[in-house]
Amino acid sequence: MAVKSKAFLRRAERDDLDTVVGWMEDPDFLLFLYGDPARSPRQIRETIVQMLGRSAGQSVPGAIYLIIDSEEYGPIGLLSLQNISWRNRACSLDIYIGQKHLRSRLVTAIAFFRAMEYCFDELNLHRVGAFIYAFNEPSWRILEKAGAVRELVLPRHVARDGQLHDLYSYGLLRSEFEAFKAKHARSVENLMSSMVEDRRAAAEAAARNPEIQL
Repeated sequence: MAVKSKAFLRRAERDDLDTVVGWMEDPDFLLFLYGDPARSPRQIRETIVQMLGRSAGQSVPGAIYLIIDSEEYGPIGLLSLQNISWRNRACSLDIYIGQKHLRSRLVTAIAFFRAMEYCFDELNLHRVGAFIYAFNEPSWRILEKAGAVRELVLPRHVARDGQLHDLYSYGLLRSEFEAFKAKHARSVENLMSSMVEDRRAAAEAAARNPEIQL
């Protein structure tokens, strides 16, 4: 099966509620979640209900939520497009992989690539921004591989596990993403492999040396 057919994006539906709530209750998932997580199962469910219903019926939504789905694994993650400015043709993006065993796989890079295609080709945006924690090195390496620029560093901005971590702000322009695609235009497989080359190498290094943190 071709890589491009294994993962795809679709609109989040009410039927996805239980799946997304389950992700939100996973401590490993919450580790990478931007902002402060809800504190109780009831608050989590209320938050997800509001989130999935926010863009329904709106002709010009300010936020769009998409499920990252897979023919092989089913729903595997959530794509959030926030602060959409249709006048400025810009938004901020978050990608969360809900299935833990897939977070270090090719599917993360595929999900990012599909998200960029959606933002630039379907929504006709000009710029996509993203906030990433410094300890989430595999994700910001994928962004940099695609041509994104680290535009801002907020030192000791995020508290996780009793420690303070830096927060990186990235920006990716449509022209930069088009240049990336043109450079790796031979095939989708080669394109995705290029995006996760550093990620796979880091995972192999961590397997050899448990003291290395991804």
